[in-house]
Amino acid sequence: MGAILANVVTTELVILFVCFFCLLIIGANYQSVLIVLFIMALIFPVAFYHHSWSLWLGFDYIVESLPKYKGPNRQR
Repeated sequence: MGAILANVVTTELVILFVCFFCLLIIGANYQSVLIVLFIMALIFPVAFYHHSWSLWLGFDYIVESLPKYKGPNRQR
């Protein structure tokens, strides 16, 4: 579930950034920007899925951390 959340949030942020960049900086036509954003909304999540999984695993490791290994000769 976390990888899907990371994928959705990242996709929305990228689409928002591209929308603002195209409309405010470049001054592109609104209809053409919508077409580009629609295509990005279809392709980007599929292409970014494995990266979002890695992001989520890294985030999970930082937040929860792995338990420390206590060898057989160490006292508890």
